[in-house]
Amino acid sequence: MGDGGAGPAYGLLTLADTYDTVSDSFAGHLLEPSPFVPDTLYAEGWWDGFWGPDDRPDPLQGTLAMVHHGCTGYTQLVVTGPGRGRIVNVDLNGVPAPYVLEDPDFLSWYERWLDELLAGYHVTWFGEKIPGDEAALLRVLAGDPSPQRRARAARSLGFLPRITPTAAGALTSAAADADPLVRRAALEVAWRSKAAAVEPAARSALTDPDAAVRAEAISVLRALGTADAAERARPLLADPDEEVAWRAMRAMADSGRMSAADLAPLITGSGAGAHGSARTREAAVYFLVKARDEVAGLLATALGDADPRVRRQAVQSGEQRDERSLLPLMRRMREAETDSYVRINLDRVIAA
Repeated sequence: MGDGGAGPAYGLLTLADTYDTVSDSFAGHLLEPSPFVPDTLYAEGWWDGFWGPDDRPDPLQGTLAMVHHGCTGYTQLVVTGPGRGRIVNVDLNGVPAPYVLEDPDFLSWYERWLDELLAGYHVTWFGEKIPGDEAALLRVLAGDPSPQRRARAARSLGFLPRITPTAAGALTSAAADADPLVRRAALEVAWRSKAAAVEPAARSALTDPDAAVRAEAISVLRALGTADAAERARPLLADPDEEVAWRAMRAMADSGRMSAADLAPLITGSGAGAHGSARTREAAVYFLVKARDEVAGLLATALGDADPRVRRQAVQSGEQRDERSLLPLMRRMREAETDSYVRINLDRVIAA
């Protein structure tokens, strides 16, 4: 079992790979105590702040890689220090933050993977779920004093084969939790699982003081395909938070009721919905493809945007809309364009 074989994600790494796949930044790193200990909350900024000069200390010192989840995600076994024997999920980018699993040792972790796999649980990125069945998770969600653990319990419900009516009721209650971490987690699980029972709570959360909660709330209505999703989303286009505005745009696009007038303030920088960022303008130009009316004027404005990402998206959206009236402008633009990526798109679209 230890020298590679069946396991989460791509399976257990071989013994040769456990050492040099991830943590070989300095000689003797396995002798140094691991910073990962149970019942510790690690923030996303912790990872970058832990590195020392010449990679000493190393966040992964005192650990062996057990599983590669793809990209920069790994599961590590702590072999040195106060957390010895415990297991931690890490991402080499530092996001999401490291998480020391609640399983007490390797064998408990491995047997849980087998049990949950056989029970039909979703085992992608295994270990992020709190150990236990629905009843155990609901107890944590209802009564644990730690908002971080309550939030993880809510997300853990999403790993179960299905959201039962009992679990949906618990998510509805959690959507009104005193802590925004829990409210956000409950609504996220609700839209991912399309738990219709949470819809009333999501409507109430559209005006939540926390932006992340508002973003998840409109995603619930979008996922459920509610008849008034567009009407509920339209005011959120003017939300001061970019993510909320982006989710609102997506909900309106899916509803088929988005107009150029809805997106104009975000593209031109006028009105209450102007966030001033290139990311917002780029997203609004992207969603112009879904507008049900004339958009050539707004695309022309976007083709002259100061940010190359917005200009590139305007070229691509113009192509998808087959806005041939923009070809003269694109040809003139091609003569002066300085961004190579935008020029490549212009050349392709003009030729097509």
